[in-house]
Amino acid sequence: MEHLWILFVVIYSLLKGSRDGLKKAALKKSSSTEILFFYTLIGTILVLPFSFDAFSLEPIYIFYAFLKAGIVCTAWLFSFAALKNMSVSLYGIMDLLRMVFSTLLGVFILGESFTYQKCIGVTLVILGLMLVNLKKNTENKSMTFSVLFFAISNCFFNAVSGTMDKVLMKYMTPCELQFWFMFFMTVIYGVIILIKKEKISIKNIKTNYFIPIMSISLLVGDRLLFEANKSTLSEVTLMTVIKQSSVFVTVFTGYFFFKEKHILYKLLCCLIVLLGIFIALL
Repeated sequence: MEHLWILFVVIYSLLKGSRDGLKKAALKKSSSTEILFFYTLIGTILVLPFSFDAFSLEPIYIFYAFLKAGIVCTAWLFSFAALKNMSVSLYGIMDLLRMVFSTLLGVFILGESFTYQKCIGVTLVILGLMLVNLKKNTENKSMTFSVLFFAISNCFFNAVSGTMDKVLMKYMTPCELQFWFMFFMTVIYGVIILIKKEKISIKNIKTNYFIPIMSISLLVGDRLLFEANKSTLSEVTLMTVIKQSSVFVTVFTGYFFFKEKHILYKLLCCLIVLLGIFIALL
């Protein structure tokens, strides 16, 4: 039972990987802002009945949850800004910097060890993910310093959010963090909609069944991740490596639902990722 956190992170990763396909399907009916607002809103409503203790939380920790929500939203904004001017394959490779930042934060901020097994594991995971992304369709898009800055900033803020989870779990319960995080995410996305003056199509939202499915996936996945962070045995560096198992779901979703090619090549890359995760956990 002491290593149950590993299973929690694996399940979180698989659910996270499935959301990539769900987002792509949901975008056929709704805009990205609509999807983000409504799936966090539904998540907030679903978690509310189990979160009454969250209202007695000290204000400073509620503020930290707000800060985490703002960091995640900032990462999201940077990611979309980068994708507009960067090929998908290059973006996928750049996103690997998230592992580098998470590892550095885990080692230097949280004082986690970085053994040679972890070093070999991280290297293999990065290699496998890089090879997967090299097979994606590329587009010729301009690469400027600002685009590079957006991509790197996205990776950095996501890494900061993951590190915050480990720290906050020392002072909050998973339910408390999940409620306030979901609530503030909903508020922030709502403000973005108001600023953009984006029109909401309730008709499309009501028939876009992928949105509530994403909400349930987000709730279950985040709860398991917070529980994993609560474990004294878990480490940010190891969790970051294990999270890359989501690539299996991404590859299979692309093959079975979006008819993407090179499945055998991509599966070989996934095996390299799996080998890296195994070595890192030794």
